[in-house]
Amino acid sequence: MKFIAIDQIPTPPAVPRSTAPSPKFRHAVAGFWLKSLFHLARSAPWLLRAMKRPGVWGTVRFSHKVRRATFANARRILGADLPAARCEAFAKAVVGHFFDFVVDVGRSSAMTAAELHGQIESVEGRDAYVAHRKTGGGAIIATAHMGSFEVGLAALVDVEPNIHVVFKRDVLDGFESIRRALRTTLGVKEAAIDDGWETWMRLRDALENDQVVVVQVDRAMPGQKAQAVPMLGGHVLLPLGPVRLAQISGSPIVPVFTVRTAAGRCRVFAEAPIHVDPDAVLIDGVHPALLQLGKAIEKYVAAYPEQWLVLNPAFVEDATP
Repeated sequence: MKFIAIDQIPTPPAVPRSTAPSPKFRHAVAGFWLKSLFHLARSAPWLLRAMKRPGVWGTVRFSHKVRRATFANARRILGADLPAARCEAFAKAVVGHFFDFVVDVGRSSAMTAAELHGQIESVEGRDAYVAHRKTGGGAIIATAHMGSFEVGLAALVDVEPNIHVVFKRDVLDGFESIRRALRTTLGVKEAAIDDGWETWMRLRDALENDQVVVVQVDRAMPGQKAQAVPMLGGHVLLPLGPVRLAQISGSPIVPVFTVRTAAGRCRVFAEAPIHVDPDAVLIDGVHPALLQLGKAIEKYVAAYPEQWLVLNPAFVEDATP
């Protein structure tokens, strides 16, 4: 075997610095465009609707991040062998529904409570939900980033006088102000998880007073405790917060989902309550209630895959290391 001294190893030629935009720059540009979209949604929704077709095409064509994520999600949801043309159609449909969501939130922020109620086409499972709520004890409404989920709150306000929505403050001030205006119109209270454990204690107290807490459960935010739950063609990280809140309050988790109709209105679906046993035995390391929650999400993602507003890799197997 022949050894080569370190000083005999030729120095590789200098590699020119990449001229590609930095991640920080790309994030700033994306933030600018999103902020612009939310501004137009409030001030000129007609213009945003006119921009939808070229905007969807451009996003899927030029955003490598969105294209990669939506293609990966399509193959987990619809089949691993899904051809590229079907993946692209799926990607355009998801981005299109995201445009619809932005328009809905923007125009709804200027509506009255009565007008917002008029956006609800139907509520399936309403009678069973109302009957269950008569037993008291509060309820944790678990929903997903699906359809026009913010507008769907109008259906819940119709039967619940005290609603607390768990959310994380958005870095895009434009969206934050629009969302806050909509919730203020509906009389919904906000509970920011950015404020830490104190927020969860207030939510526990609200549940003990027979009030309702709404939380999105189809993705874990950075820093949140979560577990990987099997779903469709892979696993999705679901936050443990709702299960922990149910354990300390004794309130059940009620899955509720909102989908958008072709006419631009909302259909709301309320599933049966999930009662959380604080002494439940874990199944492969996962709490049974979280597995039930995963099944509920899976049911609606499978039925309305293009309305699941996820523009990042949704499945653990596709996440960038």
